[in-house]
Amino acid sequence: MTDRTSPDQPGTPDHSSAPSRQGPGDPVTASPAPGPGTGEPLDDGATQAPPSGPEDPRSEAPDDGSSAPDEGGGPDAPSTDDTDLPAGQPRPGPPAEPYDPSLHDDDATDGPLISRRHLLVGGVAVGALLLGGGGGYLLGASRSAAVSPAAAVAGGASPSVGPTLLTTKVLRIVEGGGICEAPLYAAHHLGIFKDYGLNVEVVRSAAGEDTKDGISSGTYAGGPGIFFSWLKPIEQGLDVKLTTGLHEGCLRLVVLNDSPYDDVSLLRGKKIGVSSIGNSAMSFFSLDLLDAGINPDPAAGEVEWVVYDNDILPQALQDGEIQAVAASDPVALLPTLGGYAHELANNQQGLNAQTYCCATAINGALVRDEPEVAKALTEAWAEGARYVGANIDEIAQLEVDKKLVAADVETVRSVLTTYGFSPSAVGLRKEIEPGIAKFAKTGYLDQGTDPKKLADLVYADLGLTW
Repeated sequence: MTDRTSPDQPGTPDHSSAPSRQGPGDPVTASPAPGPGTGEPLDDGATQAPPSGPEDPRSEAPDDGSSAPDEGGGPDAPSTDDTDLPAGQPRPGPPAEPYDPSLHDDDATDGPLISRRHLLVGGVAVGALLLGGGGGYLLGASRSAAVSPAAAVAGGASPSVGPTLLTTKVLRIVEGGGICEAPLYAAHHLGIFKDYGLNVEVVRSAAGEDTKDGISSGTYAGGPGIFFSWLKPIEQGLDVKLTTGLHEGCLRLVVLNDSPYDDVSLLRGKKIGVSSIGNSAMSFFSLDLLDAGINPDPAAGEVEWVVYDNDILPQALQDGEIQAVAASDPVALLPTLGGYAHELANNQQGLNAQTYCCATAINGALVRDEPEVAKALTEAWAEGARYVGANIDEIAQLEVDKKLVAADVETVRSVLTTYGFSPSAVGLRKEIEPGIAKFAKTGYLDQGTDPKKLADLVYADLGLTW
């Protein structure tokens, strides 16, 4: 394939959302494109809200108010001097602080950094699947009135929750500015991580950053992500574990209202726009294509996957350059909200409908060496998901006021209301294995992949029963 890169745009393929070992091998076609962008989950990471750096107020400080430590060290441990307290009374930790919408980052910059590439790519893709689960929350309750799992236990005790920090280590969690990363935002900004004895720092990923390798190496303790794209990297050796599913419903296959494509089977030989080869949307909707008798492998030539930056995918659909868009929210939902497109399929309906698109990905060494910390991190994150489901208006306002996403409140609210927030660790493990078995038929996983062995490798059992 000829490289027709413009002089001011490097012709390097964008593999930020999938490991380099899984990226396409052909050169790419690039051309600049204007237009604003919207953030989406890390797995589809070509488009996101601006990365944070030393001068960016969105690089959140640790929950206990301390500054991040120098390399190799954590914050000072909580004082163990209890001489000023009655005998036998432990020193209480800092109380969780409720979110105050007035305290937003006024000087944070708005809008994503966009590489503005339009790539035509033919290559291999990475693997995927979906899952289910359950859970609940105190519906309609504000954070200040809600009861955490710790408070529900006699005496407020829990193996994962204490009056002081469970660990002095600062846990750096990476995120990409996606609306559906709301469970992480809620857990961090509403003090839920702190309730679980954790000192969490949320870090915005840089454009093009390989966050998967960052979590595997321990640069980050974890990150949220659409877990389809984790299967192949973990199969190939990345040291990362998935510990719970967070929510459902952020993947959509969209066509124009006046298009003749009213069934997935009619997309044979057509062009489907995606934000990167092998991303979560491409992986999931490959299952629907397979069910319709279409080989989704780009090498088979039965469907053409065309790569655009997220911010121009809707326009490419309107201009007729592609016949469908397969993406995660908000990119996939914006055309329907705009009134000119409708969903042909999503990950909540059809033969492949399952419960989870986003999951918690945690560094493998943390899971092995500090399982109680990994468990607390998972529990707090899941509580954040339940809180979002019960308080969507509040969290939509938080995401905008804190400049966590590049969208207005009504758009964020509209997106969040389409999801189901019922996190489950048990449900994730239950559905991961049959999902792998079916996904292997696409050819995206290694030949001879054993679904049970891969499921055991991907999932970490932390003793969670919900």
